[in-house]
Amino acid sequence: MIARLSLLGSVAVGVAAGQAASLAGHYYLQNVREVGSELVLQPDGRFDFMLAYGAADYWAKGTWRVQDGVVLLNSAPRREPPPFRLLRSSATPTAAIRIRVQGANGRPVPNIDVTLTTGKGTSDARTDSDGIAVFPRESKPRSAVFRVRVYQLETEPLPLNPAHDDFTFEIDGQGITELRFADERMTVSGNTLTMFHWGPDQSMKYVRGNER
Repeated sequence: MIARLSLLGSVAVGVAAGQAASLAGHYYLQNVREVGSELVLQPDGRFDFMLAYGAADYWAKGTWRVQDGVVLLNSAPRREPPPFRLLRSSATPTAAIRIRVQGANGRPVPNIDVTLTTGKGTSDARTDSDGIAVFPRESKPRSAVFRVRVYQLETEPLPLNPAHDDFTFEIDGQGITELRFADERMTVSGNTLTMFHWGPDQSMKYVRGNER
């Protein structure tokens, strides 16, 4: 009996492995207006995913496997950098409070919404082409909240040195645009994989290309 169960287990593993090998390939999203998306299932169990919708570009990568007839995607372990981190701050003789946002390459990042909290309340501004949001210097700064509308991101209040008025933050663009998959299910039908990541009523069908 034990030997029979062991044999059945080996057969099941072999079937799953064979199905996984047959599913490896490059898949393309079909019939979704204004959305471009691709999924690559590598034969070694890794995957790469991208999706572009309007001004937003998303990506994911990690591992995939077949279980109970469906494909499961799991993102790679992530380092947990904050989406915005303070690089430096200083006191200046100017009559304004300036908050700069730059990328990892040092380039300014425009169109980031910033809410500044001071002793007199809150005020809003948006970073310009130089990556700078300017606020009137009416009271000492306490904290800043950053919003990236296209990715529906809003940070927790980040504390500021009340003795300073010039702040430079770095944005983690990779972290903001990453999609996280945890046993993300994709049903299998021939050469088509269907994802429901955006909701049960929003199926997304990916069809394997002809390069295989």
